Amino acid sequence: MERILEAKRIDPKADTTVLERQIDERIYHLYGLTPDEIKLVEESVRR
Repeated sequence: MERILEAKRIDPKADTTVLERQIDERIYHLYGLTPDEIKLVEESVRR
């Protein structure tokens, strides 16, 4: 998360999607989500 904040401080338009994706994957692993559960989460966020 610190890397995202730092990137945004340097350039507010910085693309941090790769870093955000890494965080998402770590959270999914931490909670032991199945691929189906991950799909549900990601679909709900897109709305």
